[in-house]
Amino acid sequence: MTQRVLILGLALSALSFFSCDGGTGSNDGSPGDAGLTARLDGKSWKATPISIVAQVNAGVTGSLSILGTQTDGDKTLSLTLLLYNVGGPGKYALGVSSSGFGGSGLVGEGYGGGDADSWITPSSGTAGEVDIIAIGDGRVRGTFYYTAEPGKDNTAGGKREVTDGHFDLPLTGTLKTLAENAGSRVTAKLNGIAYNAATVYGSLADFTGGAGLTFSSTNDSNALSLNLVGITETGTYSLRNTSPSRLLTAGRNGGDENHCCWGTMADDSGEVVVTSLTAKRARGTFTATLKPQNGKPAKADLVITEGSFDIGMP
Repeated sequence: MTQRVLILGLALSALSFFSCDGGTGSNDGSPGDAGLTARLDGKSWKATPISIVAQVNAGVTGSLSILGTQTDGDKTLSLTLLLYNVGGPGKYALGVSSSGFGGSGLVGEGYGGGDADSWITPSSGTAGEVDIIAIGDGRVRGTFYYTAEPGKDNTAGGKREVTDGHFDLPLTGTLKTLAENAGSRVTAKLNGIAYNAATVYGSLADFTGGAGLTFSSTNDSNALSLNLVGITETGTYSLRNTSPSRLLTAGRNGGDENHCCWGTMADDSGEVVVTSLTAKRARGTFTATLKPQNGKPAKADLVITEGSFDIGMP
């Protein structure tokens, strides 16, 4: 089941859940119970208490979902958060896949006649954020915000802005300790513009299958990939396109001159610092100035600063 299918299913469940028994949120004014609230397109939104669900998703370690619905006549408005690789308190990006630390946010709008539209955070890696302030002892508390775009078969169009979100809720299920290789993150500034990967894949092998360190990362507008041939230990490695190659590439095929494509050129410069390397995880930093690839739209150098990777190995 894909992330978008799962989150859409959760949202549609929320659209009907307000009429059912068994909600975990009370939001009844008891001490410490803030419920689930936000501003949706600038307007106050508060989940109907019986509709609220906050749960650790069984069978998926570190997966957490929070959802609720507000009812106004025959119109229902739902908000859903679906997070992956949650190990405890911290900030989790929205607009990332299950390979990353974070997840998705969704807005659902439905009516009594059964018509419903959904909006989902795009795979930008920077569509919003959930800040989990506290989690444990059967409770979760935090804040959130995000921008959601029309989902499949959406007839309403436009974007939905969720701001000033807060939750303080009973939590069903127990958050288990994450495996050492759970979750990955790649971030950088590309010509000064923040990049956060939505999807990441890493391996302790080079592109030929020999020993090395590689990762590929993408979001909906750009990409960063690393290939270090023969790397078996921590250290500082300068970029080079001669054997053993040490390559950093950027850009997505099909992108414009600001998004495609750089790297693998003889006069690229930069370095990768591998700070930790085990069978389960690799961490490090990188900086580079990459030249435009021949035959691609890019015309000017790409300057990469503040690059960082934290990669779980399969």
